[in-house]
Amino acid sequence: MNSSKTLGSSGQSDSSSKSHLESQSHLESQSHLESQNNSASGAQSNPDEQKRFRSAPVPKSRFSRMAKLGGLAGRVATNMALDSGRQLLKGQKPALNELLLSRKNLSHVADQLASMRGAAMKLGQLISMDAGTVLPKDLADILNKLRADGVTMPPSQLIEVLNRNWSEGWDQHFSRFGFNPIAAASIGQVHKAVNKQGVELAIKVQYPGVRESIDSDLDNVYGLLKISGLLPKELDLQPVIDEARQQLHKEADYHQEGHHLQLYQQHLRSLREFDNLLLPEYFPELSTQEILCMSYIPAQPLEQAVMNHPALANQVMSQLFELFFAELFQFNCVQTDPNLANYQLTQNDFHTGRHHLVLLDLGALREYTPEFVHDYKQAIIAAYEQDQESLLTALEQLGFFAQGQDVANLDVILSILMMAAEPLRHEGPYDFARSDLAQRIRDEGLSISREPEAWHTPPPDVIFLHRKMAGLFLMATRLRAQVDIRSLFLPYL
Repeated sequence: MNSSKTLGSSGQSDSSSKSHLESQSHLESQSHLESQNNSASGAQSNPDEQKRFRSAPVPKSRFSRMAKLGGLAGRVATNMALDSGRQLLKGQKPALNELLLSRKNLSHVADQLASMRGAAMKLGQLISMDAGTVLPKDLADILNKLRADGVTMPPSQLIEVLNRNWSEGWDQHFSRFGFNPIAAASIGQVHKAVNKQGVELAIKVQYPGVRESIDSDLDNVYGLLKISGLLPKELDLQPVIDEARQQLHKEADYHQEGHHLQLYQQHLRSLREFDNLLLPEYFPELSTQEILCMSYIPAQPLEQAVMNHPALANQVMSQLFELFFAELFQFNCVQTDPNLANYQLTQNDFHTGRHHLVLLDLGALREYTPEFVHDYKQAIIAAYEQDQESLLTALEQLGFFAQGQDVANLDVILSILMMAAEPLRHEGPYDFARSDLAQRIRDEGLSISREPEAWHTPPPDVIFLHRKMAGLFLMATRLRAQVDIRSLFLPYL
């Protein structure tokens, strides 16, 4: 038995929105009892609907979201004072930086950003990806958790969003609607439903107030992180913040994501080598700016599916890297938010390698001009060939540096970029799990991190592209994959 609530099977709704609201207080306990009964009787239940997420109301107003951040600042200051007092009692001289960056304070930052959701949480994710080589390790690690942690909204807020978008009596469109979310992310959560025609649907519902609070969240969170010292003063992420602002406004428009699904599907159909990739079908008639209705594809989380199957992990990651090169050089549009939660495998025979790879969440799809793709390709080739002069020329063409301008630590920056191309030069399968490339890049970055004039923020187009590549590297490392990147890249030379 699953945790879905069965709606009226006739054309008439068997309950009003008010009765939905009144039933929500019993919903989770009923689901828990049903799960226990199923376990006792040996019945099988949908693993998606067995998931349990931490639930908390989403602060909707600008004031309530600012209050959350103000409370965070106060808590950090209190922890610093308490820790300082303890050290003084022990006869130790407290170091301000160590007090600020204590594990307890950093955990509070991550927890508060996760509970706020929306742009506040997304900014933490972006910073963890795009400034990971220059952040203190503890801060980078804890912000990295934001890409996996999900906090859902309570049923009352869910019903509020559904009523606002679909009007009361919306349940007449469904024979079943699962109120327990099957997935949760920074700006929305996903529910499973079945329409009157018997089609299983995945319905993504945006958290209330998220779209309206994007601008204030970004300004307030970035300001807090800078003033508090949690981010290095020399690190100017304002261009990233400005671009993230535009990107998040796009991601918060689910009509736009529906368009991305249709566009990406057209690209995939143009290449036979990707005929085993699946995308959810878009249902525009039930979609709004805050609700995205798609077909539900039963599949396993990627990490779970390839566990103890190294050959399959190699095969999947090979295809994802191949897909990335096609995205950039053929499609000219790239899904810039790669993480394990966005990929699944259908439950076929994993031992024979027969499967379909399911691609989820195209909200962060980013389109690139042919001119940018050409210039970036020249930069990749120069890094691959370890040609510093050609690399500098290509980066200037991309707007990475102003032409003819002196750049502090230029040799180190070029060295990092050429180092990052190591998997492209490696002959045969590159063993991501055994590679220390990420640590070497981090060490190189930290060697200039204390020199303010050395800080340089790349153009936003480059940053989001690097975010994709870094994400694929982290995924391959987590899955302990071995991939012949060079053979996938050479056809594009």
